[in-house]
Amino acid sequence: MTLKNILIILLLFGNSMLGQEIASIKNIKINSKSLDQKREILVYTPKNYDEDKLVFYDVIYVFDAQNREFFDFTHSVISFISNAEKKYIVVGITSPYFEETDYARNNDMLPLPLNVNPIDFYNGYNGNADNFLKCVKKEVVSYMEKHYRTKYNRLAVGHSLSASFILYSLFKEPGLFDAFFAISPNLAYDKERLVKEFESFDYQRINGQIFLYLSNANEGVDYWKSWKPAREKVYAFLENSGVSDKVYFVRKEFPDETHWSTFAPALTYGLKEYFKYEENKKVTFSEETYEVTITVRVPDKNDVVYITGNQPALGDWNPGLIKMSRESEFEREIRVKVRIPAEIKFTRGSWETEGVVKFTDGNNILIDPEKTTKFEFEITEWFDKID
Repeated sequence: MTLKNILIILLLFGNSMLGQEIASIKNIKINSKSLDQKREILVYTPKNYDEDKLVFYDVIYVFDAQNREFFDFTHSVISFISNAEKKYIVVGITSPYFEETDYARNNDMLPLPLNVNPIDFYNGYNGNADNFLKCVKKEVVSYMEKHYRTKYNRLAVGHSLSASFILYSLFKEPGLFDAFFAISPNLAYDKERLVKEFESFDYQRINGQIFLYLSNANEGVDYWKSWKPAREKVYAFLENSGVSDKVYFVRKEFPDETHWSTFAPALTYGLKEYFKYEENKKVTFSEETYEVTITVRVPDKNDVVYITGNQPALGDWNPGLIKMSRESEFEREIRVKVRIPAEIKFTRGSWETEGVVKFTDGNNILIDPEKTTKFEFEITEWFDKID
């Protein structure tokens, strides 16, 4: 953690004492029209979510969250492997068993088979993956983006058949998730159907680039013998097919782990790799530009303020390039054309004089010109003036 982040935490700590002092988990019921069922999702929001009203978060969607340990491990491990610097909203999507209709998680995860008899395929517990995918897209993701401060990236975490499902979602809805953590997926079902999907998919349908992490434990050695040749075909294809401009592929084998025990070490490794990937990822901006007006209130009438951000119109993170105009004693303003996504910060000309903005935790400030074109902020202090 940098000295700058430590100073921000110390400055904001007093304000947070009256707010959400611990992370929150909510149980939310959704009446799914796609499934004609009531489904429960678990929503984790990080500490100070309620106070940091200008902070937006990427969202991790964890499947098979009826096994609560998948959801709990995911939201818990992030802080430890990122030195407490990364914060996400984490959503647990449950696939419970409905006794009255004899409906199980496999119905959610598996599409109707193309190559075997549906009655013989997982004992008939299959065939509803497309409707489940509609539920995820139109009801779960839509709910989260309407009711929570979500950022751009959506990450999917699955284990076993739910790992197979998130890979299936890539081919059916290639824009739904930006990163995939498929831990011990079954790639052999329906006579290697997913292998064929990987080989025949049009990767130009992917906008930008996705992060794809595949791992396996000891499956295919002493049990489930068909799994090993199937995954080796997928690994070989991703490593040799020339789709790296669209798919950033990471693989990891855990031969000393079982199908169940692999989740914790596999997800930990995958998230570490993703964090490194994110640091070097090239941002894809919208072609359209939006004219916005940004106003900031300052603590001292003599403050000269510069705006900086993640694109040329905002100075490409040069802290002393773009000066804001003086609108009044305590207000500075600028009109500028930006592309999405747009992130900003304020300084007095250098990073040592960066401003601490009210209702943020020191992260970049996201502005969304699709929702409004006027943005107002308040600087409560400058880094170099913090005692």
